[in-house]
Amino acid sequence: MQGCRALLLDKDKSPKWEPSKLELVSKQMVDCYFAPLDDEDWEDLKLPVRPNLTSYAISKL
Repeated sequence: MQGCRALLLDKDKSPKWEPSKLELVSKQMVDCYFAPLDDEDWEDLKLPVRPNLTSYAISKL
């Protein structure tokens, strides 16, 4: 399997998707993007707790 990587800039503005169809995206491909990094210097992002959110905002999270 190819390495997990996102291309941030497409200079010719003609993207070529790989795989070319959503149906061809496997569970393994998706899992690759959400797997923990194998880097001892990496620290997970810790988001602050926001207890004052309205019920409307909480339902959208």
